[in-house]
Amino acid sequence: MLRNEAKAVAASAILLVLAAPAAAQERQTTPDFSYSEGVKRGDCKIAFRSKDGVTMVDFGLGITDSVFTVEVVRSNWDIGEDRDPKTDDKPLTLTFQNGQSTSSEFGGFKNGFYQGVWGNWHGKNSDPAGSQRGLERLMEATSATVSFEGKNIADVNLGPAGFAANKLLDCAIAERQKQEQ
Repeated sequence: MLRNEAKAVAASAILLVLAAPAAAQERQTTPDFSYSEGVKRGDCKIAFRSKDGVTMVDFGLGITDSVFTVEVVRSNWDIGEDRDPKTDDKPLTLTFQNGQSTSSEFGGFKNGFYQGVWGNWHGKNSDPAGSQRGLERLMEATSATVSFEGKNIADVNLGPAGFAANKLLDCAIAERQKQEQ
């Protein structure tokens, strides 16, 4: 019987040692941090709900071309009403919590089920370093303000520094490996 008691005490001690760090940690949550991720139209995507609870800020990275993109959308939004959806000369700007910012090379209006705006950090015939600079800024970001035509249109919590950028990069690497198989 003493042998079984010794085993029980040893097991309890191990459990206590393993559980103590978890009990000591405080779980930190942020009420305005909500995201989804996936692959859509050849891009890795991570979308965050903005602090207004309605607008979605959708970051993308092209799987084959590495174009960094951002879409800001919501249903029934009049931002693009009576605007030409073929316009591509309206840059979108991201300003991060540390004051750094980056602007898209191209941008315009999105209409359909969701309305909004979009930005691409480089195109087929332009310097891909624009997309690289966008991702570098995102790598350090925990939050961002999106502006379009001189107006702030969305504030978004991006989670821990590098979370969004790492999700995009990890997805792109995994998808490229799938394509090579």
